[in-house]
Amino acid sequence: MAIDSVSPYARPATATEKSTTKNSSNTLAMDDFFKLMVAQLSNQDMNNPMDNSQFIAQMAQFSMVQALSDLSDMSSTAYSVGLIGKEVTVAKTNDDGSLLSIAGIVEGVTLYDGASKVVVDGATYDLSNIMVVKQPNIIIPDSSL
Repeated sequence: MAIDSVSPYARPATATEKSTTKNSSNTLAMDDFFKLMVAQLSNQDMNNPMDNSQFIAQMAQFSMVQALSDLSDMSSTAYSVGLIGKEVTVAKTNDDGSLLSIAGIVEGVTLYDGASKVVVDGATYDLSNIMVVKQPNIIIPDSSL
């Protein structure tokens, strides 16, 4: 297993990489850590072996990065669900490059493949396209009448 880069933004993927990684995610899992640890153990200098505390420190760091990534995903999901019923202004780029802003009420949220998207007027938009969030200007009838 060759590891070229940790960041998926380091270089563009080639056509063969795109076809082989369509179903796999770009995140590291605990399985990947154990593969790296086995590679380190099998390639270490037997006269000067690594200290056990280094492995424990690496595992703790890896666990922390994975927990932060999970927390970020959950935060994005909670934020997008909290937008339901809010009035948003969403930016959309036209084919000619001009910016079109669409205002509407968030009707729902789609959570697919780790990405949260809001649904406004039947169309889905990325969270990064949202420019303005505010309470809708609607009159709620008094239930006591």
